[in-house]
Amino acid sequence: METVEIQVTKELAQQLRFYKNELPRLLELGLRFLKTERMTQPIIESTSLSLQEQTISVLRRAGATAPDAKSIAQYLAKPEMKTRQPIRAGGKPASDMIIEERENRSWNKT
Repeated sequence: METVEIQVTKELAQQLRFYKNELPRLLELGLRFLKTERMTQPIIESTSLSLQEQTISVLRRAGATAPDAKSIAQYLAKPEMKTRQPIRAGGKPASDMIIEERENRSWNKT
């Protein structure tokens, strides 16, 4: 453990006295919170984008929406993607299984 000295106002010092034994934990939690806040704040590269474009950009970076067509095309154009083979699976087609499942639902039974 290391000792860190800081100067605080009298008011803050009075508030911190109640948490004397928990100060290291409080500092750690505070730092974690600050780091999380910085990571969740939208980072807009260009202010020339419209509000809609900025919103879409932030949502894409957060993984909340699918990538745009250009990004998908670039990904699929990579050499390693050209040699990729689909997985061959046996059994019924998924569409047939979905139809059967829907037919067996309780609201479809009379």
